[in-house]
Amino acid sequence: MAFGQTLTLADDGRSAGYATLAWPVVEGNSFLLEEYEGDEWRIIYEGGDRATTLSGLADGDYRFRLSADNGPPGPEFGLTVAHHPLSRAFGFFAAGAVMLAVLVVLLVVGTQRHEDGEGEPS
Repeated sequence: MAFGQTLTLADDGRSAGYATLAWPVVEGNSFLLEEYEGDEWRIIYEGGDRATTLSGLADGDYRFRLSADNGPPGPEFGLTVAHHPLSRAFGFFAAGAVMLAVLVVLLVVGTQRHEDGEGEPS
């Protein structure tokens, strides 16, 4: 088993609470992915795939390690999850609400003009 570069971050959604861990260059057919939780390692994936997505991650630091074909684990891989601030989420919501209001006004005004015959060619 070769553990040159083991775990990589294939899809970085850490600010949204998810991450995809991959191990494309690790030799083996069966893999065991563990997460360090408290004072022990807990199995979070076991199988033949070469990646797994972890979702629902709360803010914090996480540590993982990978074993191949029942061998010893490779080096630890750490990542930090930090969600978008709530102020940014409310900002996006407000921008969307303004855009929706503008669209509704344009549709209402356009419909009234069409019904009044203002928008028809002469």
